[in-house]
Amino acid sequence: MSDFTLRRRAEWTPHRRVILAWPGLEGILKDYPEMLAKATQEVSTLAAAIGQFEPVTVVVGAERIEEAQAHFADVNTPFPIETRQFEGSEMDVWTRDFAPVFVIKEGPGSSRNVVGVDYNFNGWGDKYPTPTITEFAKKFLSEENYGWIETSIVTEGGALETDGDGTLLVTESSIVNDNRNPGKSRQEIEDELIRTLGVEKVIWIPGRSGLDSTDCHIDALARFARPGVILVSKANEVKPTDWTVVYEETLEVLSSATDAKGRPFEIIEVEEPDEECFEPPPKGVKGVKGIEEERAVRSYVNYFLPIGGVILPQFGDPAHDAAAIRVAQQVFGEERMIYPVLIEQLPILGGGIHCATQEVPLFP
Repeated sequence: MSDFTLRRRAEWTPHRRVILAWPGLEGILKDYPEMLAKATQEVSTLAAAIGQFEPVTVVVGAERIEEAQAHFADVNTPFPIETRQFEGSEMDVWTRDFAPVFVIKEGPGSSRNVVGVDYNFNGWGDKYPTPTITEFAKKFLSEENYGWIETSIVTEGGALETDGDGTLLVTESSIVNDNRNPGKSRQEIEDELIRTLGVEKVIWIPGRSGLDSTDCHIDALARFARPGVILVSKANEVKPTDWTVVYEETLEVLSSATDAKGRPFEIIEVEEPDEECFEPPPKGVKGVKGIEEERAVRSYVNYFLPIGGVILPQFGDPAHDAAAIRVAQQVFGEERMIYPVLIEQLPILGGGIHCATQEVPLFP
């Protein structure tokens, strides 16, 4: 029996800082310099946006650290943007997935501190592993002097959505999957999620294995705005595919579910942009997460909640972008400033704003 407990805070609680990453020169974009430059620019824009609300740490491989330092030296924000050199030239941008998941460790006695859970990141089911990102969590915790929490399961931060009040949303396809947890039952995995995140109830949404590079992460599908309120990304397809089915199944599950406190959910849908607004993904791009035979991730619920703000993705569909802002204002407007950020390359690479961030809670 452990003499301590772990608890994951909701994203809307205060943060000490947020971790982002510049893509490395030897990473999956090394043969695509234009995409590398665009991804770097969008992460940098995101860092500047978050810097309006709270401190930011941008991890950068040694081969790009001087470039990063020079760039951010010219960026003026109310809160500091720190560049942090990290060993390895194969850095990726999806810190939500390969960085530690930070939790509060309590006990024994009255002791409390922030520690990181290392969920044994394996490159989204061995699809896109590089040494830099598969070893990132353990090295970062050691170098930054955070406690390290081991676990027997493999998952990513983008697969875990908690309300901080005992409820966790996950997709079965991204965790109960032999490419991450071979031989483990859903109950075994659920027990470990409860232990490492301090939740009381896990709500399983089916998802679809192989539908995208993450096997259908929850953070582009359904997100808590606050306890009892969930924003759902509404599929927008002229010809329905499995994505529409996933959306419909998500609505069905959440409409009949209650949270850990027995409350039914208020569900607010945010329709995705029209695909006709965008050019098809580039042809001939091999080995890059998000591009090979996969739909771009253009989900407005893949937002990030810094202190007092909402960093809301915009994609270049004027009507749907504006509609998403209106929904965000209705949901968050009285307590948070809506800060829209246009992203074009990150969705093509298989993620978005939330995927590129990982927060460290402000505690104690």
